[in-house]
Parts: sequence; structure tokens; C-alpha cells
Amino acid sequence: MSKILQATSRGQVTLPKSWRDQYKTQYFTTEIQGATLVIKPLIQEDFGASVESAWSEYKKGDYIASEALMNKYGL
Repeated sequence: MSKILQATSRGQVTLPKSWRDQYKTQYFTTEIQGATLVIKPLIQEDFGASVESAWSEYKKGDYIASEALMNKYGL
């Protein structure tokens, strides 16, 4: 299903409630794959993997503020 979403002046986009209700989480991960933005629900089973990804990125020297890192990985 496709839908056109409009970003607010602060760059925020709201996912439709019907989409959010399909998952038992309030957290989503995002990544850019070429010209595509991928948004995936962060379910409890994936939480550990997200923490590992965040830590791995930090160790590589891709330093960003902890709040930004937490936001990126839905922590």
C-alpha cells in the first residue's frame, strides 16, 4: 500500500494509525537504501540486534550524540 505523506515544517512525518496499529510497538527503525527510505517496526525480538548495530556503529568511529544514536535505533 502506498500513501503520500507530508512532512511538517520540522521534518516530521506521521505514519497512518492503521499502519501503526498493525504492530505492537511504538518504535520504528529507519535506513536509507539508495533512493529508498525504509521504515521497519522495532519489535522486542529485534531490540537486541538494534542495540548491537548502534554499538557497532559507535565503535567504528561514527560518533554522534547519544540522543541521536538512540533516536536512530529506536532506543
